[in-house]
Amino acid sequence: MITLYKYTHPSRAETVIWALQELGLEYETKEIDGKKGEQRSPEFLAVNPFGKIPTITHEGKHFTESLAIIEYLNELHPDKPLTPNTADENFAEKNYKLRQVISFGMIEIESYLWILTKIKVLDNYENWPEGTANNCMKCIQKALPIAYAWVDEQEYIAGDSFTLADIYYQHLFSWLKMLGVALPEQVQDYLKKLSKREKFPKR
Repeated sequence: MITLYKYTHPSRAETVIWALQELGLEYETKEIDGKKGEQRSPEFLAVNPFGKIPTITHEGKHFTESLAIIEYLNELHPDKPLTPNTADENFAEKNYKLRQVISFGMIEIESYLWILTKIKVLDNYENWPEGTANNCMKCIQKALPIAYAWVDEQEYIAGDSFTLADIYYQHLFSWLKMLGVALPEQVQDYLKKLSKREKFPKR
């Protein structure tokens, strides 16, 4: 049995739930109340010394970091459906595209989103210098047209098949929307399409 530790409020743990459901893996959840600081309790720190969510336990071992968790879960499935098929003659190109879009999102968008969230949502956490939020948004806005173009060019963010990159970008685009970024129509349509998948988590 896989045990997923998640917050009581929405977080990137939902991406792991989505992957678990797409893969048809049996799991249970244990909720951690972040507002009460339960992620820093001795009980949870024994599971994840960094006190981070999401975390899963499987066969007595602990796994952290959402994308790494999803890749691990995908490896448990005999067909590994969330990554390109290694038997595909274009596997190398498709696998490159998958890694490219995820790497781009993490470096060019998500890294700045984290800082923006700390400033805007967590009430200027860590006292960032004046102008940091604006500079972060400028960097994000510079990168977004590239991600938007991927949505325009193909059925899914990394090609013609649904992959773990779509799970990642659904979270990323939703995060942008939460911070007040107006998403273009094609991205909104893309998010609607993903939300209609049978295994998409119902909140």
